[in-house]
Amino acid sequence: MTEPYRDTSVSVERSKSEITAALREGGASGVQFEELWGDEPTILVRFIWHSMTVRFKAQPLPAIKGPRGGWKIAPEQRERQAWRGLAWYLESLVKAATFGIVPFEAVFLAYFEDAHGKTIGEHVIPMLEEGKLARPAIGGTS
Repeated sequence: MTEPYRDTSVSVERSKSEITAALREGGASGVQFEELWGDEPTILVRFIWHSMTVRFKAQPLPAIKGPRGGWKIAPEQRERQAWRGLAWYLESLVKAATFGIVPFEAVFLAYFEDAHGKTIGEHVIPMLEEGKLARPAIGGTS
């Protein structure tokens, strides 16, 4: 299976524009894009919707060196790929919430950001992984 958006030629700016348009059409009251560079580049998209701050974080896949020292997959391509995936993902989530397929809170709950900049998912997922929140499946062990 090939990686989604691996060969995209869509610019980062166009993906950001599409994210902005989808959020605006869906009722968001603002959006902020942030890029953290370094050993593990990170992309952050924050937006305000229904007085709540929602944050998505993505890390581009690592670039791949070619056999002769050039790039097989350049860092810039990985950045375009990550932004493209975010654009499509956010657009589909906004549409699901807007059309009432899934309630807004259910769509974005894991991404609501608290006053300390941590999402609900960042609080809850480690507890789920440790078995502290969910009951075992029927017939499972406790």
